[in-house]
Amino acid sequence: MVSQLARTHSTFSTNLTAGGFCDTNLNGPVQFQGSQPIQVAHFANGHDFDSFSGILYGDPCEVLLLPTGHYLTTNIVVTLPNDNFIGDFNTNYVSLIVAQAGISSTLLNGAPVASTNFIAIGSSGYYGAQIPVSNLVNAVSSSQPVGVEVYGFGYYDAYGYFGGIVK
Repeated sequence: MVSQLARTHSTFSTNLTAGGFCDTNLNGPVQFQGSQPIQVAHFANGHDFDSFSGILYGDPCEVLLLPTGHYLTTNIVVTLPNDNFIGDFNTNYVSLIVAQAGISSTLLNGAPVASTNFIAIGSSGYYGAQIPVSNLVNAVSSSQPVGVEVYGFGYYDAYGYFGGIVK
């Protein structure tokens, strides 16, 4: 069952019954809330959906997002290399989600993440940043628990996962 979605100030709301789902295209950060447990999945569309100017990167992939209560203060994540054996992943990213109080202490590979990279996620008190990375192994830390989504795109290929979760 698909439900209609209403957007107000980067927060989406809908009335779903058990087993219902909602599917929409988003551009930018949004806040999801539920009165009962919910599962949110982030999908990347394939090359044929949103390609432009002959760029042949991307393939469908799905990342299941986690509630903020499962974030850790230290995360080690791995991206895929740009080689012929695994794939041609020349574009890799980490998306960071952290409470506003943790922005100034958030580090990527030992270097501070500029506060200008972070944008508010609705009225949740959390902020997100999308950072391109070239290292295969990346360390993320913060004084506050930080969510780390890892993803990359190659020639008709893609991958994604939510990293560093053990809580």
